Amino acid sequence: MNMKKSSRSQFLEIVNAHLSLRDQGKKHDPSMVKIAEGIKDSRLQLADAAYYAIKYAGKKATIHMFETQDSKEIGITNVTQAKLQKDRLFLCNRIILLAAQVEGDLPDTGLGLKKLQKTTDFGSIKSVLGLQNGVFTLTANKKLIIDERPMQEFVTDTNSMINLGTYYLESPRFIRDDEEFEFLIELGEDAPEKTFIKVVLAGTSTVPA
Repeated sequence: MNMKKSSRSQFLEIVNAHLSLRDQGKKHDPSMVKIAEGIKDSRLQLADAAYYAIKYAGKKATIHMFETQDSKEIGITNVTQAKLQKDRLFLCNRIILLAAQVEGDLPDTGLGLKKLQKTTDFGSIKSVLGLQNGVFTLTANKKLIIDERPMQEFVTDTNSMINLGTYYLESPRFIRDDEEFEFLIELGEDAPEKTFIKVVLAGTSTVPA
């Protein structure tokens, strides 16, 4: 059985490749070389990282999971203005998508809705009618990383080898701190009322040593 590479090993493989290209006098990305040297000199270190957001999706066919008006709030999102924290370089190698359809009446205040977001128990998107038939798109650094891929990718209910709702990127990509990124969900029909969706972009990030 082939074991998936860790995001840390993938991160080091990429930046060290640019360091090697530089040393060979070949075309390389100076920013990748700077990161590689920072890790080598112990000015930077690598840490497991995950950037998440929970959004109300009821009666919507288009759901923007990260938006410029968002601000960090534990239990709802750890991303502000759809950008990473300053001085972070993040390699996303997997995405987790979960959903829930809550029971009872929705709160009629913003504070009440936030409390519901923070306390909802999320599960497979298969439990919410129509979600698995939609598509998702990931954009970062002004480039398309994933283009309208079927949401069916997140239905891992019968696969005991993969965590629930996890999709591994075939080509892990970096997300930089100075560019907005977007995770967009598009459905054929509006999501059922009282639907919440949670997305997690997971991988490895630089942090100050």
